[in-house]
Amino acid sequence: MRFCIFVFLSLVFFSGDAFSQSPDWDQRVAFAGNVRLIKFWAIIEGDSTYNCYADAISAIQDILNKKGYESERLYFFPKGSLSLKSWKTKQLTSLSPHEAFLEIKVSIRTDSGSWANPNMVMVQDASGRVWSQQKLKPGEVITVDYTSTAEANLFIRKAAPDSNSISLFYSRKTSVPNAGIGSATTISLRGIPSSHDPVARKKQVYLNKGVTVFEFAFYGGYCAGGTIDITGGKAVFSPGPDYGIEFSLNAYKGLNVAIGYKREDTFADVTASRYPREGELGLSNNYILISLVYKFFHLKKLQPYAGFDFGSVNIVMKDKLFRDVWYFAVGGRAGLNFYVTKILGFRFQTQLLYQVHPNDAPFLYSNDIATMNYCINSNSVLPQFDATLGVLIRLGK
Repeated sequence: MRFCIFVFLSLVFFSGDAFSQSPDWDQRVAFAGNVRLIKFWAIIEGDSTYNCYADAISAIQDILNKKGYESERLYFFPKGSLSLKSWKTKQLTSLSPHEAFLEIKVSIRTDSGSWANPNMVMVQDASGRVWSQQKLKPGEVITVDYTSTAEANLFIRKAAPDSNSISLFYSRKTSVPNAGIGSATTISLRGIPSSHDPVARKKQVYLNKGVTVFEFAFYGGYCAGGTIDITGGKAVFSPGPDYGIEFSLNAYKGLNVAIGYKREDTFADVTASRYPREGELGLSNNYILISLVYKFFHLKKLQPYAGFDFGSVNIVMKDKLFRDVWYFAVGGRAGLNFYVTKILGFRFQTQLLYQVHPNDAPFLYSNDIATMNYCINSNSVLPQFDATLGVLIRLGK
């Protein structure tokens, strides 16, 4: 007898607020196999403008995505031609057998136990709305506690062919302490079954997916200076502006392959006993790079990335006495993309590249043997660090 009473009390305790409706196994299987799209609208209870907290909307979209459903947010405008009741009726009757209608009501309640004179305190919720006025005694300190609630009601069309009958499939109301509207909303939706349709199930998405997506980047910025050892002295490179263009193609999920050109215009202060000129030497570093770039999962319009670069650099001497030289280049990058639209975006990037100069690699030499019949070699690598801001043009599906 005691065991039976314990079981009964346990069922009451764990059933939740107001004995939340939980579909049986067959209903859950049928729902998960048929419904692909869940249309939802969310409101703050008592708000005549029918707005809702951003935390609640984000929680709804996240949990529907994780459960494998497509989602569509609906809006009701009180100044329209339909009343709220007529609007909801229209949404329910227009459901197809593969759709469901979800209604979420949320609220934040303030709890306080002191009501005394003569001072008045205005108590506000997380949105700034005034919910109560409390009078306090002089010198009295009072704390205000919040309770967040969320009520979820999920409607579907009955499975019978050509049926216009709508049924309440799932209903649950829950509350959490403090102003945790997102947490309350998530808990209220936990009883919805996950989709069994692999087509409808949404996974975390990339802004770039599929080999049909490619992207152009046009950018400019500033590059730091550096120093290399040369025969009989050193060459100090001044900081200077750089700019370039890059084309990338999505290879697999977040992995992109890119090819690009970057140019930096600068000067080198050469200090060596055999250097035949006076003053700084004007030159440009011209990088031709192949890059592997991994773009991480994006958060709304932001998408961080990191990558590895390798290729060649052509140092073009602006003094006609000296010949151009080529070196191997290797390095890495990290950055952040911000997409304004599906096509247009911006990127901020930092990049570190090394010009790999083997020992005794030619740095300064000339075809004019009469003026310069010797070679000044480079004996160390040149690191170059830059920061750039660019425009992105994204094309493809």
